[in-house]
Amino acid sequence: MSTPRTFTVSAPASSGNLGPGFDVFGMALELRNTVKVKFGTGQVRITGEGADELPTDDTNLIARAFAQSAGTSIAAAEVDLHCTNRIPTARGLGSSTAAAACGLIAGWEVIEHEWDEDELNEALAALDGHPDNAAACAYGGVVLCHDRPETPEEHAHLDVIPLGAADWLHMVAVIPERSLSTADARAVLPETYDRRTAVQAVAGAALLAAGLVGGHVELLADALHTDVLHEPQRAELVPELADVRATLDAATSALGATLSGAGPTVLAWCEPDTFDQAAAALTIDFHEHTILPLAIASSGARVDP
Repeated sequence: MSTPRTFTVSAPASSGNLGPGFDVFGMALELRNTVKVKFGTGQVRITGEGADELPTDDTNLIARAFAQSAGTSIAAAEVDLHCTNRIPTARGLGSSTAAAACGLIAGWEVIEHEWDEDELNEALAALDGHPDNAAACAYGGVVLCHDRPETPEEHAHLDVIPLGAADWLHMVAVIPERSLSTADARAVLPETYDRRTAVQAVAGAALLAAGLVGGHVELLADALHTDVLHEPQRAELVPELADVRATLDAATSALGATLSGAGPTVLAWCEPDTFDQAAAALTIDFHEHTILPLAIASSGARVDP
């Protein structure tokens, strides 16, 4: 293996579910973690989010992903990974997916493997276990994931349909200081749903798709209030969702709000002309939380120029 060149990889935050799009829709957000890869002795250095909590040895997720794609450890590859984390950890913003993406791409670049978005998405979904976050992180923009029915001749296959950047939308993230594990958020969900709930869920997801694909603001606004599969069940875990909706209804013309992934982050959905209004109102009412205006990321994980 030749002496590695110095380069930087970045990966965006991502939000899964998007209200009624439970486990199906995902969105990339323009908040990026970066990893500088340079010749070294196998060190992992972390600044920013999680710097005091995340491991800096070969158990680090970025280092593990690197080893998977490069076929060797960062020490054997003689590289150091300098990580700058901007995505809060365990907040429903895809921090682990971004970390895995950076590690996978870093490994492929070191061994000069010509990777593409499809390969990254497949490897990410297998490594991270969150297909909606993986697809958003790999492709950027808004994505729709769906399973092809399994047949006796083949295993079930996950397809990804990129829906574009939806640059007519802006998000304001309300990020609590506390974390929420995906396992805890999953534990409150029922194992089965009745027929009425299933029909309501299909209708809500259809509204979401129609609003996003066609740019129909009124359909999207309706969709953001229709989830029956996960947000009502997680209401006690994330009381901020109801509070954010109350603020938006009382003081803004925002389209609505959804959990980001499993929470506890809440996303306020806005048109460009209501974006500043929503950010200002949320900053006042949720001064103890982090309020972060975010654009939808048009590109996924990448090697930065």
